[in-house]
Amino acid sequence: MGRLIGERIILREYRSEDLSALRAWVNDSETTKYLSGAYRRPQTWEQTEEWLSRRLNGDAGGEGFVISDKETGKYLGQIDLMMIDPIARKAEMAIVLMKNAQKKGYALESIRLILSYAFQTMNLNRVWLKCAEKNEAAVKCYLKAGFKIEGVLRDDLYIGGEYANALIMGVLKGDI
Repeated sequence: MGRLIGERIILREYRSEDLSALRAWVNDSETTKYLSGAYRRPQTWEQTEEWLSRRLNGDAGGEGFVISDKETGKYLGQIDLMMIDPIARKAEMAIVLMKNAQKKGYALESIRLILSYAFQTMNLNRVWLKCAEKNEAAVKCYLKAGFKIEGVLRDDLYIGGEYANALIMGVLKGDI
């Protein structure tokens, strides 16, 4: 897997030295609030280490990239394409940024880079995601990147002690 180079960021391979950065956000309830259930429970050091080991060994599935600062190489977050279906030519996308990297345009730049990779290099036709309707900043970012709201899963998520709707959002190769 190669690197994807943007204006301010590089989407690069995972490295063993990313473990400390992963640990900095993986148990932060504010950062993980809208992520899937696997990240909304406390994670031990060993669990994070095992996840990173699977990623480094190529056993994690999908295509995963670290979002890093172009000048410093510093870990800012990660973006992944999962559940890749080569027949239907589609994949699910997921992204997370560390708290200090949010609201700086890194998400939008990362999404645009990975969509270009998905559509041009991988020849996918569709990239989709599931997002909490309450996560207004993320919804706005996804819409700006070209995603469209395709459906609503009512009361699909449980966030902060209450049920919440999830949006299914997708973008087609021809949309961009």
